[in-house]
Amino acid sequence: MRQRTLPPCHSPYARGGLAYSLLVCALLVWAPAALAQPDNEDPANHYYRYTNAQLEAVCDAMSPSRYISGLTDGGWGSLGIGGRSYFYRSACYLELVRRTGRAELCPKVIERRSLLGDGSAHSPKACAEVAAAYQARETQSAQSLAAFKASVEGAFKPTGLQVQPLPGGGWRVEVQTEGQRAGNYQLQLIKVRDGTVLRQENLALPGPQAFHWELSRTEVIGARPLPDIFPMAVLMDYLVPASASRPAGTHSTGIRNFTLSAE
Repeated sequence: MRQRTLPPCHSPYARGGLAYSLLVCALLVWAPAALAQPDNEDPANHYYRYTNAQLEAVCDAMSPSRYISGLTDGGWGSLGIGGRSYFYRSACYLELVRRTGRAELCPKVIERRSLLGDGSAHSPKACAEVAAAYQARETQSAQSLAAFKASVEGAFKPTGLQVQPLPGGGWRVEVQTEGQRAGNYQLQLIKVRDGTVLRQENLALPGPQAFHWELSRTEVIGARPLPDIFPMAVLMDYLVPASASRPAGTHSTGIRNFTLSAE
């Protein structure tokens, strides 16, 4: 009995015509590529585990010939159109460029060209775009930081602080401010242990001023047994107005810590 053999994939007599021939060819090409997929412990699956310096060493150690074909990453959408295709080593370097913006690594991002996959996302050109985007973000961040520093420069902050006992066991707390930036501020006196705000002032300050509060023994001690000490703090915030590039916000200008003791 004569044994039937499949015609070669390029044969015009292949069963099913052109579509079947393409499928057979695709499977023949895909088989070795499937073996190249990373397992769960492969560094290609765990970039997040590595610092930038470690990741560069990982990339250097990768085989330059390992790749993923367009049939195993987003392929099969329609016959004859593959998904992405790239070398694992190129993907590794591209991740490092995404993290660091190091454009000098882009020549190491080699594009894999294949009829069954698109390798353009892992190419020197794509890498240069990633590096440029990183540098643009860094420039924008530096400009925003410089603008913010300029917007809060000279803001008032709490400086000298004095505490005086009062008859009956209470305390008088006085705080002095210094600075040059007129604007809106918030000043708070809090109990550090539980964060209770004992006093709060919302102020429009044209210049340095002194503030004082009188605290009763009851509001400071509460139900705690004596003797004891009570950590306190004065906090001051500058209410930064909105600008064309950022919304309004709050900027802490200083904290003054002190303790009250009671017997």
